[in-house]
This record gives sequence, C-alpha cells and structure tokens, in this order.
Amino acid sequence: MKRTKRFTRLSAGLLALLLLLTVGAAAALAVPAAQNAAEPEPSAEEPLTLAVSAQALCVTVRQTLQLTASLSDPQATPERITWASADETVATVDQNGLVKGLAVGRAEVTATAVVDGQTVTGGFTVCVVTRSNFVKDYLDRNQVLSYRYSYVDDYYYTDNVNSWQRNYGYAKYYDLIAPYVLLEYDYVRVFFTYEDKDWMVQCWKGQYGLVFYGAECGIYCKPHSDQDDTVFTVYRCPEEADWIDMSMTMYHADLNGSYQRELTCDYGRRWWCTGFKPGHLRVQEPATELRTEHRLTFKDEEMARLFAEGLKDCGFKDGRNAETLGLDQYCLDGRDVCLRWQNISDAENTMPIKISVGVLIFLHLLGIVLIVAALLGMGAFLLILI
Repeated sequence: MKRTKRFTRLSAGLLALLLLLTVGAAAALAVPAAQNAAEPEPSAEEPLTLAVSAQALCVTVRQTLQLTASLSDPQATPERITWASADETVATVDQNGLVKGLAVGRAEVTATAVVDGQTVTGGFTVCVVTRSNFVKDYLDRNQVLSYRYSYVDDYYYTDNVNSWQRNYGYAKYYDLIAPYVLLEYDYVRVFFTYEDKDWMVQCWKGQYGLVFYGAECGIYCKPHSDQDDTVFTVYRCPEEADWIDMSMTMYHADLNGSYQRELTCDYGRRWWCTGFKPGHLRVQEPATELRTEHRLTFKDEEMARLFAEGLKDCGFKDGRNAETLGLDQYCLDGRDVCLRWQNISDAENTMPIKISVGVLIFLHLLGIVLIVAALLGMGAFLLILI
C-alpha cells in the first residue's frame, strides 16, 4: 500500500515537472515570435527645421542683440548660414547673427542654412526700441492708474484685468462729453441680445488729448430690457466668464497716404484692448488717418452671427474672406469675426452741443470783458475826480 502511494506521488511529480518544462519551452518559443510581431516599422524621417532665438525680444537703438540659429537635428552640420534683415532702416544683421538697432520699429531677421544640399530657413522678429525715457522703463514694469507701456511696438496700453475703468462700464454720454475733455475720436457701436443679456461692442480710434492718438475695442453687457436705451443707459464690463478672445492692430497713414502698422494688441482673452502712441493726427475728425483690424472670438457661433449682423447694420460689408478684407468689411467664420475699419462712424451729431457750449463760452467771455471794461472805466473816472 505504501509502495502504491509512493509510486502515485512520484508519478504526479514527474507529470507536473513535464508540464512545467513543456509550458516553459512554449513560452520561450512564443516570446521571440511576439517580439518579432510587435517590432515597429521604422518611422518616416522628420523634416529638418531651423530655429532662430535670442535672449531678448527687443534691442535698443544703437545697441546690439545676438541671434542664434539651431537645427532640429543636432547631428546635422550646416555648410553655411546666411543672415538677412527685411528692413535695414530698422535693424541690420551681420553674418554672425549680430543685430544692431537703428530706428524704432520691427524687423524680420531671417537665417538660411544649407545642409547636404538642402536649404532650410528660420525667422525672428526683432523689436527696436528706445529706453531713454525713465517713464517708459517704469511703466514697462509697473501699472500706474491702469496704464502700462510695451517696448514691443513702443506704445502705451491699459491693463484691462486690473483697471479702474472696469468698475464703471460705458454709456453713450461718455462719448458726448468726450470732445470737451480733448478727446476727438470716431467710433462704432454694435448692439445685440444674447442669453438674456443686452450686449454692446464698441470700437474707437482718434485723438486722445494733446499728446496721444490710438484705438480701443471693448465688450459690455447688461440685463436684457425691452425699453429703448438712452444716453445714460450704462452697459457694464462683463464678468470674467463672459470675456472673449480678441486682438487689435492699428495702422497710421504717413504723408504719402501709405498706411503703416503702428501697434498690435496681441490676441488674448479680455474685455477691452487698447493702444496709444505719442503724437498728433493731422486731421482729427474724421480720424481716417487711422485704420484698425480686429479679430473677436465669441462664445459660440450664434453670438458671432449676431455681432456680424450688427456690423452690417453699422454699414460694414461682408468681405467673405479674412485674408482679403477690404476697407470697412467683416468676415464671419464660425465663432470668429474679423473686421477692417477706417471710414465708418455712427457717432451722434454733437454739433448742436458744441454750438450751444460755444455760445455760452462766448457770452461768458464777453461778460468778463464788459466787467473789466467797467472797472477800468470806473478807475479812470475816479482818477479824474481826484
């Protein structure tokens, strides 16, 4: 009996060992096959590119900035690299990539490399600025009364996130009183109702005081009302959840009538974008010396469509294509609306107010003159009596 049990255990152990060896051998044979089956095919070779970089975006006038060109493949060795500036009146570049600033503005610097007979190029936009004004240096780093300065394009702007203006919104009467505080500008207003709110998008361009000209674009809203707006109806700055992505570029006509880009408020999420340059327009009203281009990305296609219809009501034409927009045209593309504005202005006629105020000022000055004349006459009479 004991022999039978021992024989049974021995047989079971040998069988288990045989199964283990068999499974192990099968696994050993299967692993290489699986590895061979999963071995990826060699991927297509990525195209060679050339990147141009620098330690700063800007260079001051009469100073230099070193540019560096690097290939995407670190093993590749260029036969030669050549450098060129698109505008040598703004900045020049030598064949070592050293840029020298000559005048305030922007210049596209291009590097071209030849590798094994293949030509690759890369570009870098150099901003030439001046830091001779300590106010610019301070406003570049700090905000003063919501205003800051950008060495990129050399312009002043409003920090819309933390601006005090955000607490007051906008009403039509602001534009009515603007000329009496030395603000002469054109503007267009677009009104529409969306998600139980009344919305207003307004754009401005013109003379801001005695020393600046510029442009703005802002979006405002209020609870929906069936009552007609008055000049005192206030549209509030929207909550951050209702901000939209927008950008603005301003152009100014030179003496030859050619429009030159002055500044760009980069595309980003905001309720207000602004840009102001030191200077004075030759003709303040209308401000057709200035031309602006805008891109606004709304919350959805319905909101964008309503805004586009409002632009049409203001006199803008459908330009169909954002790349080929004409003057005072817009293009609707999904949630995006792009427009180019120069000549249209739906501003109210403020001439009666100006005439009325002018008459009052004239009468006031006339009264002062008569009082002074009376005092002088009285003085002369007293002298005669004495």
